[in-house]
Amino acid sequence: MEKIRAAVIGCGAISRAYMNNLKKRFSIIELAACCDLNEARAAEAAAEYGISAMSLEAILADPSVDMVIDLTNPSAHYAVNKAALEAGKHVYSEKMLANTAAEGRELYSIARSKGLLLGTAPDTFLGASLQTARYVIDRGLIGKPLSFNVSLSRDYEIFGEILPHLTKPGGSITWDVSCYYLTALASLLGPAEKVTGFTATNEPARVNSRVGSPNFGKEYTVEVENIAAMSIVYKNGVIGTVHLNSDCIFDEDRVLKIFGTEGILSLDDPNQFGSTLRLKKPFHDDIVFPFTHGFENESRGLGAAEMAWALRSGRKPRTDALMNIHLLDMMEGLLESSATEKVVHIESGFEQPAPLPAGYVTREEYGFFSPTEESALV
Repeated sequence: MEKIRAAVIGCGAISRAYMNNLKKRFSIIELAACCDLNEARAAEAAAEYGISAMSLEAILADPSVDMVIDLTNPSAHYAVNKAALEAGKHVYSEKMLANTAAEGRELYSIARSKGLLLGTAPDTFLGASLQTARYVIDRGLIGKPLSFNVSLSRDYEIFGEILPHLTKPGGSITWDVSCYYLTALASLLGPAEKVTGFTATNEPARVNSRVGSPNFGKEYTVEVENIAAMSIVYKNGVIGTVHLNSDCIFDEDRVLKIFGTEGILSLDDPNQFGSTLRLKKPFHDDIVFPFTHGFENESRGLGAAEMAWALRSGRKPRTDALMNIHLLDMMEGLLESSATEKVVHIESGFEQPAPLPAGYVTREEYGFFSPTEESALV
């Protein structure tokens, strides 16, 4: 099958994981070029992966480039994604698609009008943990899902003083990290019906205390919420809570549990592809549930590869941007609810992504009998 030629925009920290996988792991994509505002960084990446370092303008003007993979700073996603779509390129964007749901809908409208695919991260929901979780739920191993509990705590003072965008709109813990949890829930439970919640910003005025930082000693303002609590009602009737705190201790504390009539399913970290999955049944200790799917190691770029296979197969990608736009509606609903003290109904929806077929795992001990992980994407 003819490969999809792709170019990476943005050669920051996450780009290496993407490029490694796109270059060496997925046969459907030909990594052709990269670009970055830092030309030296782009040149270094291009030399490492044997691709071309090009300007954004050159990439968008190149008719041989089929897909743009946007790994830029979140604040640039809307502009880069829009330019790529208007240039006739299929787009796969790192999370979030844009800073607002309205921007996301505009991008999706452009894609539809031009017959282009628009997909978004996080793609961890296609990994071994969450696809196995889908397998467990779909087969009734926890009975009927009724409720859930999510909690995430970390220290954004450390991260924010290194990455200042985390203290600005589009970079809060809600936009930057809760999306992994909300995407996990969306892939398992479908669209939400309504949300309500509260947000707060603890100590917005601060001084950069990070020795070695170029901004050391400078005053800055936390412009976004660093504490949030949200309740969600899903359209299938499942209800639950999401707690977020980015002004806590550095050691990340994570909870994701789904409670059913016949069991409890627990996942350690939806930001990982192969996080431990535990199943608790009545009168039994927790068991570590074995993975039924592949992609249990670092698989960034999996969503782009799945979208490339969708493009060649003529189907809708599982990473279709409507789900990401729905999450933006939920995040904005949280802020609106906090400001108005009212329940916010979520009008948007999306088609719950179909699960990947089970059994496509790579195990060396099975030799040539082992199915390859990528076969699940076809």
